[in-house]
Amino acid sequence: MKKFIKLFLVLLVTFMSISSVQAKTIDHFYGKIDNEVELEDDVNGSVVLVSENTEMKSKVEGVSFLLGNKVVFDGNSEYGVFVGNSVEVSGKVFKDAFIGGNIITIEKDAELQRDTIIAGANVEISGNISRNISIYASSVSFKGAKIEGNVKVQAGMIEADDKTEINGNLSYPEDANIDVSKDIIKGELIKTDALANNEDSFATMMMSKFWSFMSLMLVFAVLSLIASKMFLRVQEEYDKFDFNKGLETFTKGLVFLILIPIIIFILFLMSIGIPLALILLALYFIIMYLSFIFTGYLLGYKIWQRFFNNDINLLVVGIFGIAILFVLSLIPGISFIVSTLSMIIGIGIIYDTLLKKFGSDE
Repeated sequence: MKKFIKLFLVLLVTFMSISSVQAKTIDHFYGKIDNEVELEDDVNGSVVLVSENTEMKSKVEGVSFLLGNKVVFDGNSEYGVFVGNSVEVSGKVFKDAFIGGNIITIEKDAELQRDTIIAGANVEISGNISRNISIYASSVSFKGAKIEGNVKVQAGMIEADDKTEINGNLSYPEDANIDVSKDIIKGELIKTDALANNEDSFATMMMSKFWSFMSLMLVFAVLSLIASKMFLRVQEEYDKFDFNKGLETFTKGLVFLILIPIIIFILFLMSIGIPLALILLALYFIIMYLSFIFTGYLLGYKIWQRFFNNDINLLVVGIFGIAILFVLSLIPGISFIVSTLSMIIGIGIIYDTLLKKFGSDE
């Protein structure tokens, strides 16, 4: 009996030891949308997490896309895209990172090992940046930060304590309120064009985009409730989507975008056509506004269809896709391309799923 008890205890301890050290690894793309999302499992692939409070503590061999009201990144990732009202970064990003939000904090333990772009209202940096960093904000504070490359700041207020180290150049607007000692900079202090010369600061544009995003979400939520068949048609029409289908949709959207203004102009030249011209003009602007929503929904649907094998929820898929487009539209250099393509493709989708139906017997 004693031998049995000893054997049982040995097996129990062994099992508990194995269970305590065994870490779950997800060997595929992982995505989750919920009210509260916390990821601790390692992922051998990219990750998309969307929630009110989003937290990641795991290791990701790919891109970590985190979106939420409060975003906390305390893990390791190859690339990082973190967007929220409040963003706290204390983990490690081995390659490039984009961080956008209202209040952004780069903690002391954070390591961003390649180029970083930050866009926000109030930015505080205490961590390590291994290469160049560009910051667009209202105010920027460096507290014990260590930056190996160049620092480009577009902000009205800039300050740095004596523990901060910048091994490259620091460029800032000539009309900024700056409190930075030259002793902490191994490179040069470079003045750029004044912020006052710009119609809007980047931070102001960010907030404007954020509220535009929330408006789009509200419009989509209402449409998904009262006219869900529109988005079901999108799923049916684009269930199989390849390059040729995409090119066809793009061409239809481009033709519609160019042709309708010409028709409206001709109608305005005829007094009898002015009422119709006004109606077409109103519909034209409505379709242009909705195009971003339809493109976002198609993007979310195709990603969901590709990587998730569970039932499709219209609201979740739409929020997911629109959020991705919103983040892409914030990245300097590609924002104009993303917005233009979204509008043209969205118009093509609206034509295929709505306008074309009026000319059929269905």
